[in-house]
Amino acid sequence: MTSVLLRAFSFTLVIVIGIVMRSSGLVSSNAGDAVKKFLIYITLPAAIITNFSAITDIGAEMVLIALLGIIANVIMIAAGALITRHRTRGEQALNMLCLPAFNIGAFCLPFVQSFLPALGSVTACMFDVGNSIMCTGGTYAFVAEYTSENRRGLNLKSFVKRLISSPPLVTYVVMFTLSVMGLQLPDAVLTLVNPMASANTFIAMLMLGLLFHLELKKEYIKEIIRLLGLRHIFAAVCALIFYFLLPFDLVIRQTLALLCFAPMSAVSPAYTGMCGGDEGLASCANSISILFSLVTITILLGIMGLN
Repeated sequence: MTSVLLRAFSFTLVIVIGIVMRSSGLVSSNAGDAVKKFLIYITLPAAIITNFSAITDIGAEMVLIALLGIIANVIMIAAGALITRHRTRGEQALNMLCLPAFNIGAFCLPFVQSFLPALGSVTACMFDVGNSIMCTGGTYAFVAEYTSENRRGLNLKSFVKRLISSPPLVTYVVMFTLSVMGLQLPDAVLTLVNPMASANTFIAMLMLGLLFHLELKKEYIKEIIRLLGLRHIFAAVCALIFYFLLPFDLVIRQTLALLCFAPMSAVSPAYTGMCGGDEGLASCANSISILFSLVTITILLGIMGLN
């Protein structure tokens, strides 16, 4: 347990360094955006390539895991629509965008890489394929239409364009396709990519710290407790189902259980504002969800005996 706590604390320390650097003025206020681009375009795709290359046999269950990523989002979108059906459009947007969507690549994947075998990382990547389809554009496209005064239907062209402009998602699909076909990237390519992949954990945690935003207004507290409470109840139910009922390898089930407690997607606050919701409330809830996930996932790692 001491080993788990130390390694989890090392992640937390990097986040704190990012917060201190931004709040003290050591870096500019938009430094987080620059680091985020570095993560999305360089280190996260590199980590995906490295993780997939370590697995020689991709089973059919990986397709099901990607579908689970979509299903989990759809259920929470529906729950958000149901509980806010008599509330304002802004409140509907807030709930339908902040209840679903998991921050896998920038938060959970570093934990999985550090505590589980390569199969765990591939599992996280495949779950994030389905999750990314929703949180990088699918959910926003639906919610924007659902909350619009003039509903005109889903813009399929815009939706597809948003998906193919996501480097991590494209990398997931390409590497999964190569793995299914039994093709491997040359060792020379993996050697070149490895240093960037190794930097992913540090870059991801630093980005979270630089982007950390906590403006805890009194009127936010009740809504944040409700949002995070619903997310964690859903996470607990899914984790129990995934861990005890799915007929998969233990590493896959452990990984899925951890992913259930991922924090909100980093893009949820921006999409909330674009749909007329309270972006400040969504940003605050997002930051607090990171703290909750740090504690919850660390506890789960200890319970599972992963170190």
